[in-house]
Order: sequence, then structure tokens, then C-alpha cells
Amino acid sequence: MENQVDSVIRYPEVSPVFFIGASLGGVKAFIHLVENLPDDFPAPVFLLLHRIKNSDIKAGDMRMVLQAKTRLTVENAVEGEVVRSGHIYLPPDNLHIGVEDNRIKFYETPDESYWRPAIDVMFKSAAREYTDRTVAILLTGNLDDGVQGLRETSAQGGITVAQSPEDAYAPYLPLNAVMNDHPSHVLPLKDIPKLMCELTRHPHFDDQESIAIESAKVAKELKKKLK
Repeated sequence: MENQVDSVIRYPEVSPVFFIGASLGGVKAFIHLVENLPDDFPAPVFLLLHRIKNSDIKAGDMRMVLQAKTRLTVENAVEGEVVRSGHIYLPPDNLHIGVEDNRIKFYETPDESYWRPAIDVMFKSAAREYTDRTVAILLTGNLDDGVQGLRETSAQGGITVAQSPEDAYAPYLPLNAVMNDHPSHVLPLKDIPKLMCELTRHPHFDDQESIAIESAKVAKELKKKLK
């Protein structure tokens, strides 16, 4: 990469790990992401659709839907399993998910959370484990689950991404991210797979570098407006 590019956006110094959270409209957003990632995408990906505790929505149902859209391995996460590239992990039902020592970890607490699994718990755990290797992405949804996790990711040196609120099926969650975290990148859903490839240095899309530059510029402009 040229110095001009690196001065606009940051890249993880070593292989990143992606953590993606969503709420209302999230299933369709996840489908778009997985069907547009290359078959040899060189990083682990965690996808979390937050759910009310004891929800009737089951992880197994989502796994089948997503696996039909990609050649990457989509699996329901297993506690203690080593986190591996080329795998897309889904959280269990009614438990939080995180990582410790590069292995998947489940949690029952914090029990006071309205959501289980919660995006915030996953993002915070990822930030503590992978620090500047963490890429936390917040997509469509309502309320603010995930915003604190984005702030923790930023504090640990990781990269944060928000879907453009005007592009989201439900704009309030990414809008809260923009207002409270000032993400590293803000961009439409259709361009997020290109950014993910750029952050892994995987040359899958012809224009992925320009997408990364533009999304970082948008994020910087928003920061100035919100100061």
C-alpha cells in the first residue's frame, strides 16, 4: 500500500479477526456479507444477531440459511474450540459468546443484560483478546447493543465499522454507533465485504482499496461534524 493510503486508513499489523453484530434486519445483512466474501477469505468471522433471553430464534436455523450462501464453513460455535480462519461462527442459544486464549468461550453473565447473546459482550471480549487485531462491525438494528463494545474496541486499538444509517433497514443502531464511538469506517452494506477483504489484504474486488479510503474519509468527516 502507498503511504497516501495508509495515512487515511489503518490496517491490522497481523491477521485480523472480524466480529459482526446486528439486530433488526440482520439476517438479510448477514446473507449479503457471506455470499460476497471470497471462498478463501483468510480470517475468522463471528456473526451475532442479538436475541432476547430465552428467544425462540434458534442458531441452527440461521446456520443452514447462511451455509447455503457460501463455501466458507459456517458453524454453531463450540466452547473451547480454537478460532480458525475460513470459519464463520454463530453464537449458541441463550448464552453470550466471547474468546479467551484464541478459543471460543461461552458466558451466562452478565445476566442483567436484556440480550443473550449480546453484541456488547462479544465485542468487549474480542477487544480484550485480540486488541489491535480486532475488527468490530455494527450493522442494522435498533437501540444501542454493541455501541459500548465498539468503544472498547477503539480503546484497545482495534478497528470499528458502522453501516451507514441511511443504508440500514433499521438505522438507529448504526446511528448510535456513529454518535457515540466515531467509527474508523462508515459505509453501505454492499461495500462492507470489500472493506473486509482490504483489511485482510485479500485482493478479491477490483475497487476495494478505494472503498476503504472513502469509508475512512466519511468517518473522519462525521467526527468533525460531531465535535
